Amino acid sequence: MKEFLSRRGRSNVKDMPPLVHAHFSTENDRYHPEKNPGGHINMGTAETRLVDTEVVDLLHKIQRRMTLVPKNIHYDFFHGSIEFRTAIANYWQNIIFGKNSPRRLTADNIAIGAGCSLALEMLATMLGDPGDVVLIPTPYYSGFVDDFEARAEVKLASVHCGTDLPKAAFEAALAEQKRKGKKVRAVLFSSPNNPVGTVYTPEAVKNVISFCMENNLDIISDEIYAQTVHDPDAKWVSTLSLVPDEYLHRVHVTSSFAKDFALSGFRTGFAISFNPDLLKGMAGLAYFSAVSTHTQALLTELLTAPELPAVLQESRDRMRVAYKLIEKSLNEMGIKTLPAQGGIFIFADFSPYMERQEFAAEHTLWKKIFEGLKLNISPGQIFDAPTPGWFRICYAHDPVTVEEACKRLRLLKK
Repeated sequence: MKEFLSRRGRSNVKDMPPLVHAHFSTENDRYHPEKNPGGHINMGTAETRLVDTEVVDLLHKIQRRMTLVPKNIHYDFFHGSIEFRTAIANYWQNIIFGKNSPRRLTADNIAIGAGCSLALEMLATMLGDPGDVVLIPTPYYSGFVDDFEARAEVKLASVHCGTDLPKAAFEAALAEQKRKGKKVRAVLFSSPNNPVGTVYTPEAVKNVISFCMENNLDIISDEIYAQTVHDPDAKWVSTLSLVPDEYLHRVHVTSSFAKDFALSGFRTGFAISFNPDLLKGMAGLAYFSAVSTHTQALLTELLTAPELPAVLQESRDRMRVAYKLIEKSLNEMGIKTLPAQGGIFIFADFSPYMERQEFAAEHTLWKKIFEGLKLNISPGQIFDAPTPGWFRICYAHDPVTVEEACKRLRLLKK
């Protein structure tokens, strides 16, 4: 009955993407070593299940300790209560700048929304007009496309470069967009990188900052995995900590409670910015996707819970074990992997298992793995991988589940 819908409405009537379908269609048939050994293993969705018990236990403790008041069951600022935004500012002050830095985060620097995707969409709306372009180094998280293009209608343009983020690559991409008559408004990137897990060095991030300053562009730094750096030799830095004072208002950081805190179902994300007018606009947009006041009260308590640091450290420790386990298993199979320093995924080259070196064959292999091995991993084409055959595997599962996934992958025939 599409004839009764608007043009815009008809554009929204579409089937669930295959990868989203792969997630939800298998939720009721999840693998369990004893209860359901033949069930599906979902390593395609970016969620960690390594500290589920610890997080649930901590939430129980917090709920017993906290005192609900009438304020927690009524309307509050749609972009976040002053208490919640203050708690976020205080917590991320230490992560981004350090406790003793002269640069200070306050509640006025924070805008809350229902998930990091929403925070990114609000930034896209505030920074770009329909048809404008944001540059992004590849490979990149496929969800960024929907975050920027679906409703804000801001297009992403790939920058093919290495982990050092060279200025020359961004300059070439900018020149190409100008030749097409497009207006470039910003650079978007994530560190640690999704899907590879690279933690960009300060020098690499400074390349992006320098390029943007020279070309009058904003920077959107997605730092949703900042606390999930499991390589002890990796030095993660926030883009906000590296930008000069005079350009501080042009850098915007996004994060959430979904990844580092293993609370994806809470749908609570936020943006950090030093541009007051941008934040004022985002406060208005947040009207359509506010986070419940009860959730805000609970998370406010979580950020100051004395047990929280130990849970986050346990998560990183288990993540390192899971990463080393899957890296070793894949390499023993002859599957090349890229080194990951943070995040919850490994990027692996399955091209030797493809009949042809093309993306259509990559999709065929994905379907074979999903339907034949009951294992969901994500094909590299959706991340704009440079060549066919790369897959992102989310390994944030217990060792038994990771071992079972690798056991199934060993059944693949070349």
